[in-house]
Amino acid sequence: MPNREYQPKEAAPWKEHTTASASASVFLSDDQGRLLMVQDIDAYGGKWSPIAGFVDVANNEEPEVAALREAKEELGLDIRLDELLGVWHYYAEDGPKKSDEKTHMHVGYSYTGTILGGTYTMQKEEIQNYGFFTPTQIEDMHRNGILKTPQYNYVGYKLWQAGTRHPLNVIQTNGTTH
Repeated sequence: MPNREYQPKEAAPWKEHTTASASASVFLSDDQGRLLMVQDIDAYGGKWSPIAGFVDVANNEEPEVAALREAKEELGLDIRLDELLGVWHYYAEDGPKKSDEKTHMHVGYSYTGTILGGTYTMQKEEIQNYGFFTPTQIEDMHRNGILKTPQYNYVGYKLWQAGTRHPLNVIQTNGTTH
């Protein structure tokens, strides 16, 4: 007869050394085709990015809801998400890891959207400036190193500029589509 006592399994080795986080960004433009960017007040030194922020996974927030929330929090904007621009993942670039440190993977969801209304009121704790920028100005930001998280913000910008779009329903949540 087989032993039916509980035998704890060892955790998969990769689980002991990894963590992950997710963020959502939204690419919004004006009627002149310029991209809305915000300048952060944070450890990144005031770099520019589309409206973005972390997904509140502790409260089961979905990336789409995070994008809507961030637009409201950062600039007081009411928006509609139109399409998925892309999903990126990268590993934190904090230098080499010690054997007891965890590797951190970040997943970023980017959307295109439409501004429906709002106040353009900056969130004082996070945003120091905002504006609409032309493709030339965004290329200059990238070249001058003032574009935040270029691993996906610059790639996202290039896809946005090229007109790349995916329907929102390609994202699966707990086995369902949006």
